[in-house]
Amino acid sequence: MMKNITSIVTILLMCSAFIVSCSDDDNNEEFQRTPHDPNSPIELSTFYPDSGGIATKIILKGKNLGIDADRLKIYFNEKPGKVIESTGDLVYGIVPKQPGDMCTVSLVHDGDSIVYDNKFKYITQINVSTIAGSPGANDIKDGSLAEAWLPQPRYICVDDEKNIFVTQIHWHTMTQINEEKNQVVTLMRKNGLTYPNAPCVAPDQSVIVPLDGGNTFYQFDPQTQWSPRKVNPQVKSGTENFTITYKHSLALRYSTGMLYTRAYDGKLAKINPVTKERELVDIDLLPGSDSFLQFDPKDDKMLYISYAAKHCIYTYNVETGEHELFAGEQNVPGYIDGERDFTRFNNPHQLCFDEDGNIYVADTKNHCIRKIDKKGIVSAVVGVPQISGYVDGDPEVAMFKQPYGVAIDKDGIIYVADTGNKCVRKLAIE
Repeated sequence: MMKNITSIVTILLMCSAFIVSCSDDDNNEEFQRTPHDPNSPIELSTFYPDSGGIATKIILKGKNLGIDADRLKIYFNEKPGKVIESTGDLVYGIVPKQPGDMCTVSLVHDGDSIVYDNKFKYITQINVSTIAGSPGANDIKDGSLAEAWLPQPRYICVDDEKNIFVTQIHWHTMTQINEEKNQVVTLMRKNGLTYPNAPCVAPDQSVIVPLDGGNTFYQFDPQTQWSPRKVNPQVKSGTENFTITYKHSLALRYSTGMLYTRAYDGKLAKINPVTKERELVDIDLLPGSDSFLQFDPKDDKMLYISYAAKHCIYTYNVETGEHELFAGEQNVPGYIDGERDFTRFNNPHQLCFDEDGNIYVADTKNHCIRKIDKKGIVSAVVGVPQISGYVDGDPEVAMFKQPYGVAIDKDGIIYVADTGNKCVRKLAIE
């Protein structure tokens, strides 16, 4: 059967007019290119293979399907696949990314949808690879991905063009990594960039970095070839004066374009990236801990805050001021998966959301990346919990050492600042 599938795929790709033969229980059937007959119904029979991952080639069998691929659509649950070619009785398509574990397969012709009786099993493929850096690095070195050294990659973000930005806090450095160009470039080292923390991509695609001290930030703008500019937001006129120091991250609220940050002493502030004004939002949010912030893209009044020294994650409603425990137990480090109310973290740092609303957390002292799904179930996505190491490959064997930073791009690729291993890693979930 595999030989017959390969033959069909080859002919469908290479010929615009063809005859396909395939064997089913040793009985040969011949399929001609037959246009759709609007006076006859569309009939579906089966498809093969019945399982696979992203970009799996699939053959859908039926009758009166038509030969115009532009009039056909394939759906796996609610996600569209790609139609390549049709003979009228066979449709050749491509499976999309992450449509769900068990998929209902439907074929749509001119808006009319018909569903196959059998299901397609989607197999998730996860692979960890090193982008740049080396466990032996003892200095900063620019160059190609293979040549570059990153002695302390701490926090990370990625913009819409897949530029990766990494801060190295005790080396006072901001670094840009571009996989397509195969280059690692130091954008700024020292000269005022004192203890840079987690970078954030602003609405204009500039990257803003909070510093430990005072009210100071640095902005790196693609319109000026990423040259740095010092920013010191002033208190908004008519509002309370305050200082926000030891701030470790920024979070963009999508609906308003405002940036939020929290200080070590528990102050929460918002910053207008256009007017460069700051305004106090709240005080006394679990003082005595570094914190890392991210808004829920599905409900961006909800701000999620990981408290590293408190070993837990809270939510904060920016409209009501409600501040509630979300996952983990305050001041109790450990490692437990399961329902979020009963889980344990150990020094969680940066966090991010994917497009489906799942949360990924760099669980630093557990040496792994944890996931909190939409149902509130916590699990280790990659890394061997509580065991450090350096291994690329399948999630069953991949290992990390004190990852502090995590970010996700628009294609769902997860980037990890693997601090203890002195490199930036990539987690492709497909």
